[in-house]
Amino acid sequence: MSTDLTGKVAVVTGASLGIGRATAIAFGKAGASVVVNYRSHPDQAQDVVALIEEAGGKAVAHQADVSSLESVEALVQRAVSEFGKLDIAVSNAAYSDRELFYQADMEGFRRTVDVTMWGAFYLTRVATQQMIRQGDGGIITLVSSPHAFIPAPRAMAYNMS
Repeated sequence: MSTDLTGKVAVVTGASLGIGRATAIAFGKAGASVVVNYRSHPDQAQDVVALIEEAGGKAVAHQADVSSLESVEALVQRAVSEFGKLDIAVSNAAYSDRELFYQADMEGFRRTVDVTMWGAFYLTRVATQQMIRQGDGGIITLVSSPHAFIPAPRAMAYNMS
């Protein structure tokens, strides 16, 4: 990443693994202070924090389930309380039960929609409210799947959310 993000504050959901991990590390290396969100991988989230700090950046790990509005509010508040503001929000967290839709456990189906769709909505809403309060805008990025256009087998809820 050749962009200089010095002085910027970013929240990245689903940042303990995969795309979220790479995004958080890239932001940290570019100078942003990063809130590394995770739900169930605290060790991996701490590894991301350590990599950012080793590169000279600032980061904290924060456990939050993005399917909960209250958890997302606390996540954004952590960025503000830890680093003073929020400039960048990346909605990357996802969940997917892989099973035939007509045999799907409805709890898994709901969980997929709650995390993948509602989680993105909650972060976008809460981050926008914070950025409006700050009065200087920001960047919100929604990481999405190509599965809306190229559906994955046994992933109806994920494909549609």
